[in-house]
Amino acid sequence: SYANNSFYQSKVNKVILHDFGVVLIELEGVVQTEEACSNKSALVLQRTNQHFSEMFASLLAAYHADTKISGWVNGCDEKHNKPILTRLDLMPK
Repeated sequence: SYANNSFYQSKVNKVILHDFGVVLIELEGVVQTEEACSNKSALVLQRTNQHFSEMFASLLAAYHADTKISGWVNGCDEKHNKPILTRLDLMPK
């Protein structure tokens, strides 16, 4: 896979706190990125990310404010082969 690919602006449709220890972020449509993951139905925020708390709080804010997010992904998670969120950008309305 490529390293630190961007994903295109999209709204957050759903935030899932999954029992296998990650947060899944479903966007409007598929995740639009060049990352070579076979499953682009959601982004994965890993709890091991050094900025997990800040990113999770920001995702919730974007979801409730109905605003778009953008950012970077790097690699694919081992469980479902979805893009791993590494940077989060909150976009203006």
